Amino acid sequence: MNPTIPVKGANGNYYQPSSPSGIHNPVNDLLNNVNEGDRTYILGNADVKVNILQQEMHNLSTSLSYALQYNDLKSNFYTPTTSSESYWTGFEGRANVNYQKWWTNRLEWLINYTLTLKKHQLKAVLGYSWERSKWEQSGNENMNFVYDSMSWYGIGNGTALKDGKANLWGGSSESTLIGFFGRLNYNYNDMLYASASLRHEGSTKFGKNKKWGTFPSISLAWEVTSTPGLKDTFKMFQSLKPRISYGVTGRSDFDAYKSLSTYSSRSSYYLNNQWVIGYAPSLNANPDLAWEKSTAFNVGIDFVTLNSHLRGSIEYFDRRSKDLLYNYTAPQPPFIYDNILVNVGTTKNTGLEISLDYDVLSKTAVKWTTGVNWSTGSTRLTKLSSDVYKAAYLDLYQKPGLGTSEYFFRVEEGGKIGQFYGYKHAGIDETGQLLIYDNEGEARPVAQADPAWKRNIGNGAPKHFLSWSNSFRYKNFDLSMLFRSALGYKIFNMRKYGMGLKGCGTDNVLRTAYTDYNNITSGGGVISSYFLENGNYFKLDNVTVGYTFTPKKRELIESLRVYLTAKNLFTLTAYEGNDPSIVTSNGITPGIDTNSAYPQATQVSLGVTLRFH
Repeated sequence: MNPTIPVKGANGNYYQPSSPSGIHNPVNDLLNNVNEGDRTYILGNADVKVNILQQEMHNLSTSLSYALQYNDLKSNFYTPTTSSESYWTGFEGRANVNYQKWWTNRLEWLINYTLTLKKHQLKAVLGYSWERSKWEQSGNENMNFVYDSMSWYGIGNGTALKDGKANLWGGSSESTLIGFFGRLNYNYNDMLYASASLRHEGSTKFGKNKKWGTFPSISLAWEVTSTPGLKDTFKMFQSLKPRISYGVTGRSDFDAYKSLSTYSSRSSYYLNNQWVIGYAPSLNANPDLAWEKSTAFNVGIDFVTLNSHLRGSIEYFDRRSKDLLYNYTAPQPPFIYDNILVNVGTTKNTGLEISLDYDVLSKTAVKWTTGVNWSTGSTRLTKLSSDVYKAAYLDLYQKPGLGTSEYFFRVEEGGKIGQFYGYKHAGIDETGQLLIYDNEGEARPVAQADPAWKRNIGNGAPKHFLSWSNSFRYKNFDLSMLFRSALGYKIFNMRKYGMGLKGCGTDNVLRTAYTDYNNITSGGGVISSYFLENGNYFKLDNVTVGYTFTPKKRELIESLRVYLTAKNLFTLTAYEGNDPSIVTSNGITPGIDTNSAYPQATQVSLGVTLRFH
């Protein structure tokens, strides 16, 4: 909102701007709109365990657990006749009351068995799990009130109900997940470790032909320093453990009924001298809708030096998501609609992670331990089409705004996830217009932009993540610090795009539009590399300093620690927008700094920790 627009008019009432369309008086909204609710959480757990057999070699037990999660929410809203919404919609006030509740029941039964035989130890687990989740909703909305004093309590008094313009709604969903699983862990003389598991799960969300999925995993590890004949060879290590693992998990985190041809209300039809609401199928049924599967392959090595001053791990990972769900174009016939939710896509994420901890000072009065964690990787879309369902590319994250048709990302088969798709910036001409390159390498004004000139202009996913921790101790004092960094990526500065240049729109613009960027007169409005900036940052995330008191007499209190913690102290970056650390840097649409992101504030807290004897 333009800050020169007054809060109140000459008559003492809240001022309502008549331009641009849809503009609200935020002070009026905050003080006079009613937006409240009542929420109830109930969490419950019950566990029973029975030890069936307890011997030196054999141990057998069983347990049964039940958990309940219940969430009840009633939300109430009222905007008065004097509100900005009433001004633009023509309604004399609007009341909305909505009620929702969610509840989940979980039951799990486990059988645990342990066999200890000299240098061999075997642990086995068999189990069954059951989970049912339900959701319900009902709500109503009415408009046009004579008095505002009753707020949403008088929702039945609105005249829109009599005029047939009020709204009523309701809905529910239910899904059930069942799993059978088993796991075996084997340990030979603390030298060889092996683990294998198998999970067989079924969910009502999937198609009738694909309700069940089977998910195995296996891992192996070898403690080299415990191996006869090798201890002297690797005598500089207290522990040296190479390891390898492979596992598959299933995902079912989407709404229920997507595999079915559900019905929805359609337009009203005049039948037998009355209007009748029509119903029709709203989804293409897919009896082969199946589990999304995530596979993870890891090879690594953990080590601890002989004096324990240096500890760490090195790991290579290969993570793949298979049978990803996406709405594809469906052939007509046999399908009713032109799209259908199916399992087709595959992504591949590979990379390296290194973690090191080192005791810099350990034999002096001041103790200092430092640790570094670094990771790098990239994600590609390796499969997008099948013999039946085909797509040349995926366009992701539509640019906000009325009438827009641009997307920030385009992912093609074999391409990297997170690639910004837009026009390449070509400079600024003598009249102050932003320029972009066409396919022949010629600079053209943005006003002449042709979608055929678009290309990959940067990636919003960092190539490197880094964290650095330090802990100090001197007598009863302790100090810890955590630094964090991300490097090698771009951020699309939506603040600069929407408010950073003259003529961005009818809303307010930043001061820098008339200072730093005063030479630019036009040329915004399209996704171009001009709005991409390096997102590299290095920040001090957390600092904690504490002092521990130890009483001479410890009959009641063992120790008392007083500490002071500060979060988000500073960020070093060349990025001009918000703190880059709060911009999403993972997922399939990373690196967009939205206008709604609120800057992080520095937080300071004081605390006390008591340990009782």
